[in-house]
Amino acid sequence: MEEILLKNPSALSDERKEALLDLLYSEHCNDSILLKSDDFYLFFHDIWSLFEIGEEYESEIVEEDIRLKEWRIFILEFFSARNLEKLNFEYLTDSSLKKFLVALYIWKKIKKDYFYEMRKALKIEKIKNEYEKDFADSEVTGDIYHEIHLKVQSYWYMNLFRFNSIYDRILDEVLEETKAVELLFGDKIWETISNDNLRKFMSYIESRHFSEVLFWKSKFQTEQFLKVGLDPNSTYVFCVQKDISMKRSLTLQNGLALAVSEFSQQHEHNSVFLSFIKAIGQEMITHKETIDFNHYFELDKSFGLKTEPINYKGVINYAFTMLKLELSHSNSGKIYLICNELLFDDFPDDEDWISAVTHYKKAKKIEIVVIYMGDKTKLQQIWFADKILIPKQLAQFK
Repeated sequence: MEEILLKNPSALSDERKEALLDLLYSEHCNDSILLKSDDFYLFFHDIWSLFEIGEEYESEIVEEDIRLKEWRIFILEFFSARNLEKLNFEYLTDSSLKKFLVALYIWKKIKKDYFYEMRKALKIEKIKNEYEKDFADSEVTGDIYHEIHLKVQSYWYMNLFRFNSIYDRILDEVLEETKAVELLFGDKIWETISNDNLRKFMSYIESRHFSEVLFWKSKFQTEQFLKVGLDPNSTYVFCVQKDISMKRSLTLQNGLALAVSEFSQQHEHNSVFLSFIKAIGQEMITHKETIDFNHYFELDKSFGLKTEPINYKGVINYAFTMLKLELSHSNSGKIYLICNELLFDDFPDDEDWISAVTHYKKAKKIEIVVIYMGDKTKLQQIWFADKILIPKQLAQFK
């Protein structure tokens, strides 16, 4: 089966193709009474071939595989008709890697959302009973599988409207997600993803990660949120609490990081990204250039477990140090602090420090914005914050 897939006509290099096939085969398709593992891989091959070579897909069906030929042609006729009508293949013509990942998304979702339900509807035990004697023999023959596939195909024809609806939803999902990728990173992104990141990338697509990040990035890109003046030497310092309690806000964190990075590039500002668990230390990551896709995965490093109170005083002092390195006497800066209720476990309120922070902020025209991701019932006054925002307020930016 891998040999068939490797022969698929595509612009992918052999090394790239093998890395993608490793991703495909990592799905561990278990054999079942309805579809064997190889059957699923053949269906994937056909969908991928359809995207790669358009209406010439039938010539790519393996002639020797008579057992599945009719079933595969039926599937391809359906995909071809729907895709030519809906996409005209225009969106998929620019990248073989994108075609592979879109085909993989469709194949996985249909396997999960349709075939599983179809198995239940076909009353699998009844089919097993029908063929009990044959299955009791040493092995199941191709003829028996052919009979089962005819039953499945008949059921599919009778429920084609339902399948249409499922397929439309799946296609809309993957197109929305892949377009979100391009809006976030540019339409050349597909050729720059490293082979090591392919599996993580696919899991992000399946979880609708990128469309959510795009939503938050668009909210953060408003002038109301980002603007601190257009002084070329202005600096943004982005501090994000990265213990396990903050993992659920990953898409919001990434949306802000991308918005700040892009805005800083456009207006020639400096931007610094600081992640921390207990304090700023080895976890620090700094970006002063556009965040490319392979750097992007660094924003999603494993969230550490907090074993002691977070040293927020040290974090803010470090942020001020970054500003001091970047600012002159006439420049301005902005600190974003994304955190939750752990802020109040060891809240910094030393009087001398309060006085020093207040004076420094005023002298250097520094604004501190706290984005609070914690339990709203535990939110308290934060004396050093010029503005406190919660996700609901962020979602209202236009």
